[in-house]
Amino acid sequence: MSDAEAACAVTPVVRPIWRRFAPRFLEHAAQFARSGGFAAVALSDACVEALFAPGDDGELRPHAEWALASVDGAEVSTVTEGCATGLARARLDADRSYTVLDWCDRDAVHPGPTRAMRLDCVACTACCQEARVVLRPADLERFRAHGRPDLAEDGPVHRDAMGVMHLRFASLRCDQLETAGTCRIYAFRPDTCRAFLPGSEPCLAAREDTLDVRDDAPDAETAETGEGES
Repeated sequence: MSDAEAACAVTPVVRPIWRRFAPRFLEHAAQFARSGGFAAVALSDACVEALFAPGDDGELRPHAEWALASVDGAEVSTVTEGCATGLARARLDADRSYTVLDWCDRDAVHPGPTRAMRLDCVACTACCQEARVVLRPADLERFRAHGRPDLAEDGPVHRDAMGVMHLRFASLRCDQLETAGTCRIYAFRPDTCRAFLPGSEPCLAAREDTLDVRDDAPDAETAETGEGES
């Protein structure tokens, strides 16, 4: 394992907590979002408005971008009036709302707007299994620059029906993933891998699907009674 990989093996993460709010508690929802959490204002079971505090540049922060990407995106606008003025808002349809409300149930055990975690990426490797790592021209150039032009050829690479190149996954595991959980090409891994955000919703979903680890979700009784909802 390289020094860089060793340094990244255990990753300290502070992730936003999802919290469900009834519309009458919009002021509390706005305060929660401004404190770093993600507020889900449930207009109904089939319609949720998610509130996020934007970054200093006015854009969505990475955890918010990854959360929305994991529900196939949603149109984002800026609230221009009322107690939520300045926050980013995304209105979600029924399918997306169901997913977000499930995240709220999962996070109901956490009291604050954020949660500190330490993720051992080498012990986990969930994101290196059952994934889709698209390869772009910059990735292929990086392989060649590090003396591995073979990684751009058939074998390590798979082309789908549309001609898009991916890293090959044999038995649902990336071929570059070693038994010990390290990556053979970590120093010059693809941009898709470099961009993946530890502690993001796709990360948590991969851990749940692959390792059967749900991030301290409440039990079924808590979820059904709505305990913890503001």
